[in-house]
Amino acid sequence: MVTSYEADISHWEAWQKEYRFGVLLILPPEPLFTQMNTLRARYDPRSQSYCDAHISLTTPLPRPLSEAHWSELKSIASIIKPFTVRYGPLMNYLPYPGICVAIESQAELDRLRTMLETASVFAGAAVRKFPFSAHLTIAEFISVEVTEALMVELKDVAPSGSFRCNGVSYMAPDRSFHFTERRKLMLSL
Repeated sequence: MVTSYEADISHWEAWQKEYRFGVLLILPPEPLFTQMNTLRARYDPRSQSYCDAHISLTTPLPRPLSEAHWSELKSIASIIKPFTVRYGPLMNYLPYPGICVAIESQAELDRLRTMLETASVFAGAAVRKFPFSAHLTIAEFISVEVTEALMVELKDVAPSGSFRCNGVSYMAPDRSFHFTERRKLMLSL
């Protein structure tokens, strides 16, 4: 295995248990990373306590990540060229409550996700609950009313810009269900 995993997950909520073996996602660079974490800590401290700002890519891994799996993922990542990620403006997915920063290019991110999910470590993974739509979450454990209010409050302060995506982080949760980066896949140079 490439990392250790929490052995006793009996205290986790049911939805958390499917993340036991982690997930692949993109961590934004500074200063966006700190800007998003500041917003998340203020408007949804529960989500922030689980994981720093990120763009979710894959479904949760259904099994521990072995060195052989990691080699396969590295091989896949090595044929994907780095690309520009544009972020902003603010958006939501009403009627589902929550607020986030829009992400583009969805096509490139979906291609990256699709290629990574062909790796054998994803065999038998749970089916995605919602269609893939890359975004940077600010708050998700909120009401529809709070969502609508935050869309107004944050419209002029939500970050916007772009960054170069050159890697994907493998993140897994600890005992308190806080995700930490365990390894990083670099895209082709």
